Amino acid sequence: MLAVFGVWAILSGLLQLATGVRRWNAGAQWAMALSGAQSALAGTYFIFKANGASTPGITDIAPYAAFGAFYFLVSAVWLTVAQARKGATQRIAPYLSGINLKHRL
Repeated sequence: MLAVFGVWAILSGLLQLATGVRRWNAGAQWAMALSGAQSALAGTYFIFKANGASTPGITDIAPYAAFGAFYFLVSAVWLTVAQARKGATQRIAPYLSGINLKHRL
């Protein structure tokens, strides 16, 4: 069963890595790319662990899930802050359009 989960982690990780690289300019995609790479590596580890002598357990999968949740949280916070900053800039831009900031500094 762990080997099946490993294959899934590799495939989903590679797709996530490709998506993160393709969307790099959108912002916060470094976390998606890093998460995808980590998933692919963890999937490889799961396959080796499934074929090993010891019986795999939940402790083999729990860190993978925790890091995935952490990367998702980082991306969400990063994108939320970036969107808020962009919105603030767009809201004050009309007021700054007539001001020559070069002479005020």
